[in-house]
Amino acid sequence: MRPACTDWPDEQAMPEEKTVTTEPVWSFRQMAPSRSREATARLAWIVLGIACIGSFLLCGLIGYGIWHFWANAMAPQSGSTLEAFAGPVSLIRAGEAQLITVPLAQFVPLHEGETVQVEPSAPPGAAALVTLWDGSTLQLYPGTRVSFARLRATRYTARQQEVRIGVATGVLLVGISPLRLYEEVSFALDLGQALVQLEPGGSYLVRQGLVPEIAVRSGSAWIVSQGAGETVPLQAGQKAVLFANRSPIIEKARWELLRNGDFAQDLDGWTFRYDQAWDGGTVNAALSREKQHIGVQEVWAARIWRIGGTRDVCLGILSQEIRQDVSPYNALRLEFDLRINYQSLPGGGPLGTDYPFAVRIRYRDSEGRSQQYTYGFYYRTEPGYLTEMANGEAILFPHYRWQHVSLDLARLRPAPVYLIALDLFASGHDFNSYVANVSLQAE
Repeated sequence: MRPACTDWPDEQAMPEEKTVTTEPVWSFRQMAPSRSREATARLAWIVLGIACIGSFLLCGLIGYGIWHFWANAMAPQSGSTLEAFAGPVSLIRAGEAQLITVPLAQFVPLHEGETVQVEPSAPPGAAALVTLWDGSTLQLYPGTRVSFARLRATRYTARQQEVRIGVATGVLLVGISPLRLYEEVSFALDLGQALVQLEPGGSYLVRQGLVPEIAVRSGSAWIVSQGAGETVPLQAGQKAVLFANRSPIIEKARWELLRNGDFAQDLDGWTFRYDQAWDGGTVNAALSREKQHIGVQEVWAARIWRIGGTRDVCLGILSQEIRQDVSPYNALRLEFDLRINYQSLPGGGPLGTDYPFAVRIRYRDSEGRSQQYTYGFYYRTEPGYLTEMANGEAILFPHYRWQHVSLDLARLRPAPVYLIALDLFASGHDFNSYVANVSLQAE
């Protein structure tokens, strides 16, 4: 379009329009390399080294895992046996409830998870013996029930042994093998109130009842209280009395077998009777409970006396039933304080059986036969009066003063296995004796 005010020449005179094409101009600049060849090689070696170290570590870890499994793999052990000496003894298989009667005098295999039960009706003494594969033993007494929760050791090495036995009821004597077939030995008894770790080579007495007790004959033990959450050591000659949610009581390893031996509860636990024997006497022996002084201590004493029986014999007998199996114990000792004020018959009388004070032990031996043994005490004798007994011994004693008496009953032959009763008595025409602080202890 042309402006109206402008005159243009003809078309031929008009300048030509030119089309200009603009092409892009490319500019090339050489980039410097990011790292040198030496750095690249160095990086490659580093990556290769890390890979090698990683592979070595992985191989090491795999090897350690294989070694750890090989060294610590645990497995139940075979070779443990059960032998019954006196029945009935039963075996309960793992996961079952049926009682299997164990034949007497035969070795029966025992495995992990099984339970052994000795009936209370079994005769006194050890009724069964468990021998573990490592030589450790358990003597089981009447009324005992134990479960073998763990009987394990490392499968391929002698690295570790684990034994865990639950004691539900009864009495057992445990002897841990001193052979140390394994580097680490864990031998534990689960007594409900506590878990007790036992030292190899030691000997231990366990009494499981309303209040569990464990005593160390030799070796040592560690008590892990379930409620109190503490570990208490136990040494030879000590026993622990275990309670729920309380620390155990540690004391000397002894048990009192008599009740009310100090006569503090009058004559509770005791019975008194008199026996006019064979000669038809009419004056009875008597018993009284009186306060006496022994040194500076005031005590209750039992007085057995008779006055007016100058020509006939009468016995005054103070008795207590014991009915205890004493075969698990090492020592059995009877102690008391005695004072003899008067005896009319010298010595033990014309037959050697009548003493102003005597102690008679009634018991059964290992064959179940009834036995008795008598200790007679006297302070004077004369010719013609005996001081010898067929089943006992006579002891010369001070007159009219208190003296302590200690008798070792474990030396009796045949040895006591089951104590039936204790008799404290006086016999003769006239007599007057006092006894106090009577104690019968098992250790």
